[in-house]
Amino acid sequence: MNQCCPDEYCQSGLKPEITRRVVEGLSVYLANLGILYVKLHNLHWNVVGGGFFDLHEKTGELYEAIAQQFDQVAERIKMLGCNPPASMSEYIEIGTIEELPSESFSTTCVAKIILDDFCCMLKLVRKIDAINKDTSDSCTAGLLADAICFFEKNIWFFKSYLTKC
Repeated sequence: MNQCCPDEYCQSGLKPEITRRVVEGLSVYLANLGILYVKLHNLHWNVVGGGFFDLHEKTGELYEAIAQQFDQVAERIKMLGCNPPASMSEYIEIGTIEELPSESFSTTCVAKIILDDFCCMLKLVRKIDAINKDTSDSCTAGLLADAICFFEKNIWFFKSYLTKC
């Protein structure tokens, strides 16, 4: 998956065996972010129907936010002494969310797809965070805390969007 230099771990002062598990989790998270970035563009371009303008704008905001996380996670993996996965084939191989074909999607469908993917992302980030708790790695902890807040807030938004009055 990625190549790590154990000496890098020693220099960081973190436990090598736990840090490797964190990096493995971050690599899956990075793969999911890469898939999600493309998927959000697909939804942004192909959303149709009532509420188009709102979801077209929201998906644009989301793929920009995902792009920032994508870069931060890759750089964190580098700081931990490893090479992040960096190809679509790697992302598809290790990622846990699915791609979408290029077709039209109703606004309700778009909201459900994003909600499902964000719930998967939140579950993954919490799993990595639980592993990271066994380290003194406050930098990764902060990155994960920010991601948890991002996904929780957007899950709330999309659940509210899909709620019928």
